[in-house]
Amino acid sequence: MPSDLDITRRYHQRTKHQRSRFARALGYMAWDTQPDPFRVYRGSPRVNLSLLPPESGPGYEEAMVEGRVTPALLGPASISRLFQDALGLSAWKQAGGARWSLRVNPSSGNLHPTEGYLVSGPVEGLSAEAGVWHYQPHDHCLEQRLVLPSPWWAQVQSQVPAGAVLVGLTSIYVRESWKYGERAFRYCQHDVGHALAALSIAAAGLGWTTRLLETVMDADLARLLGISDQTGPEAEHPDLLLLVFPQGGVYPRASWQAFRLPELSARDLDWYGAPERLASEHQPWPVIDEVHQGTTRQEIPDPTYWATDPTPFSSIKPGDPEISLRSMVHQRRSAVEMDGSTGITLREFIQNVSRVLPGKNQVPFAALPWSARVHLLIFVHRVEGLEPGMYCLVRDLDRLEFLQTQLYPEGNWSKAKGCPEHFPLYLLAGEDCRYFASSISCGQAIAADGAYAMAMLAEFREPLETWGAWFYKRLHWESGVVGQLLYLEAEAIGIRATGIGCFFDDYTHEVAELTGDGLQDIYHFTVGGPLEDERLASHPPYEHLKR
Repeated sequence: MPSDLDITRRYHQRTKHQRSRFARALGYMAWDTQPDPFRVYRGSPRVNLSLLPPESGPGYEEAMVEGRVTPALLGPASISRLFQDALGLSAWKQAGGARWSLRVNPSSGNLHPTEGYLVSGPVEGLSAEAGVWHYQPHDHCLEQRLVLPSPWWAQVQSQVPAGAVLVGLTSIYVRESWKYGERAFRYCQHDVGHALAALSIAAAGLGWTTRLLETVMDADLARLLGISDQTGPEAEHPDLLLLVFPQGGVYPRASWQAFRLPELSARDLDWYGAPERLASEHQPWPVIDEVHQGTTRQEIPDPTYWATDPTPFSSIKPGDPEISLRSMVHQRRSAVEMDGSTGITLREFIQNVSRVLPGKNQVPFAALPWSARVHLLIFVHRVEGLEPGMYCLVRDLDRLEFLQTQLYPEGNWSKAKGCPEHFPLYLLAGEDCRYFASSISCGQAIAADGAYAMAMLAEFREPLETWGAWFYKRLHWESGVVGQLLYLEAEAIGIRATGIGCFFDDYTHEVAELTGDGLQDIYHFTVGGPLEDERLASHPPYEHLKR
């Protein structure tokens, strides 16, 4: 039998787009079998959440470093605010008779495979009992799935700071595979990363902080969220459990590593509701089932997994303090086309990309226990004061020597001119890279028409061999976290961004002169001036609710 590592490597290689062929997919849009983007648990008691205006709250710059926002009290309003600012609807779009929703958290193809759950103790005004609730974004409500025994929640409370709740994320793969076929598993993991970042940022707006609980096994998380018995293409699969608690709460790294999810006995699992069917037909993609099994985590990470806090890069002046965090996360949109002319200043560029450098107490990287494993191959097109060319942003300077041996080994590797002394941006080749940026992104002009574009290169072989095939998911999560910050940074300077999931993996490696599998291309992104489609009409996100 092949090992989990072999299965994962084989899946990654099999699902690469090549210039001679794309990864296997249906090849056409079967609109009559598109899965419903909203999961509903039929028969579950509902708790309607309040809808709050996005204009109120802290500034973006203020919220992005832990400890600067006074923590909100745990209650119905703050729980509502958390989910509305992270996973809620942001608008409805309409073209002719077609109408579709957008959400605060972006998704590949706007297909939204990610589901959110609240696990909490009693909250006055919400529930008198501890329980598990599914978040339903269409109606902005919580669907109760389970009443948790008081002793069980007491064991959780004994391990975490006061006022904490848990948030779980799951994926429904068929929502992505309906369109993208075998490559869909990758896109689901990108979306988990975007949602993780969206939750951490929404929590920061409340003066709360987040930590990814990596000592919780996938099977135990599935059991807690009530999805372990789901089977078939519409089944939800466990992704992660996030601890959310007020900033200032004491939670040392030793406690983080020691957290254990209490066991639930069979008599405690009296579930409310059943999932509504999402689609009339499904196309099976067995390779997704295989890689899901191969990347399921069944062991607690060893001590080397828990990184020390990186030193933040502090030479960048903060952006506009007047920008509202919530207004920005709700206005975020994915650009469909770029204008091919808008540029940005060097200061704006540095502000944009410096946000993705991890540092102590920096949101959302404080939530992640591992050190940075994703680095950015950046194609600079229109940045005033910075030479056009191909650059590398090294997100962990301890990995610089490794990157220099793997990536463009004959390149300049000189510090970018005009940047602060300690800014980890290196010039590899000074030339017009618009052709390459577009060509490696499946020939899409949007990668050449922005101010800059990038390929996210993940350290691949070494971390998977060290910790296990399950880290494959985390590499995609990390790239999604980076992407979410790039979205917001683009909004902060008045332009737009978009993730690019279609790219020629190995062609990117050729351009970057990569050999072997020490680094692998896992996500593309572009930032620039958007072209708006005037044929589309926009509508408020919750005008269909009467509250």
